Amino acid sequence: AVRVVRGEISSGVEEDGYLQPLEDRNFYATQTARITELPVEAGDEVSQGQLLIGMTNPDLEAILAETRAYWRQAEKSEIGYAAAAASLRLLLADENRNMERYRKLYEAGALSMTEMEQVSLRVERYTKDLAEAEARLGSASALSRGLRQQVLELEKKQAELTLKSPIDGYVLDLPVKKEQVVMAGELLVALGIEDEMEIRSDVLSDSLGGVKVGSRVRITAPILGSLTLEGHVKKIYPLAEEKVSPLGVAQRRVPVIIAFPMSEVLKPGYEVRVFIETSRREDVLLLPVESVRTEDGIRKVFQLQGGKIHATEVRIGITDRRMVEILEGLEEGDVVVRDASLDLSDGQRARAAEDI
Repeated sequence: AVRVVRGEISSGVEEDGYLQPLEDRNFYATQTARITELPVEAGDEVSQGQLLIGMTNPDLEAILAETRAYWRQAEKSEIGYAAAAASLRLLLADENRNMERYRKLYEAGALSMTEMEQVSLRVERYTKDLAEAEARLGSASALSRGLRQQVLELEKKQAELTLKSPIDGYVLDLPVKKEQVVMAGELLVALGIEDEMEIRSDVLSDSLGGVKVGSRVRITAPILGSLTLEGHVKKIYPLAEEKVSPLGVAQRRVPVIIAFPMSEVLKPGYEVRVFIETSRREDVLLLPVESVRTEDGIRKVFQLQGGKIHATEVRIGITDRRMVEILEGLEEGDVVVRDASLDLSDGQRARAAEDI
């Protein structure tokens, strides 16, 4: 037998869920390359700056070496043209000074017209040579800058062949192997932060009524033992997804994201059981669910009173897996048979088999 007691009860949706990183970071190949170093495995903890994957791209290395050689040659040409232009500037400056001096001598009658014209021709020649030298210098400088930019871009691509962890975390997924040739866009590794995880539970769309952002969630798992974690609904996806149940039935389910306090024993991918609370009652009358039976749509209990059994009709409220709320028909302290499925009849003599 069992007594009607006062307490609190909540109803809701119970589903499976699994842990996933709050934010995962996926890294993809940026070019065709061969993996030469792979010092980590899936599940490993990694620290910021730690080598994850080393790759090689022979074609890139050949192009980079060739471009560097062209760049060095262009720099040498640029230096040569710069020296030639500087020399011509000095010569032109000297001839301009000579021309000014020769003009004064010519005006004084100490210099012939022929000598004056020779100086003028040298100035014109140096001016033309300087313009050509500066043009060649400009072209050489532009070529050198262009090749330098190409080298920088190729070196950047070369640096992408060495992948280091940008965070302290763990390896979620590592779908590649050493010596494997990967293509541009292929997933190399996925990282996550161990202390930042959430739970995803795919809830049947028909069961989603009453579930809202902020709803309380109880989290259990075999690995947690008797410990129950408390969380809350952080996000409800706006679109249902079609999932196939283990029995092969197509179902519409809505992803629900749950925030919760971390536990050291829980790791990414672990499965948990979540109870999303949709209704709660406090200070209400409660009985075990097995104490209430239903006959022809009428719910009743077998109440023990005066040494006899009385079939008593009750009205119930919300229920969870263990207890049910009694709205009418009983009062606090009333004693009823714990197992209402027993073959008992109204008026049958009985007494409680144990203290209650």
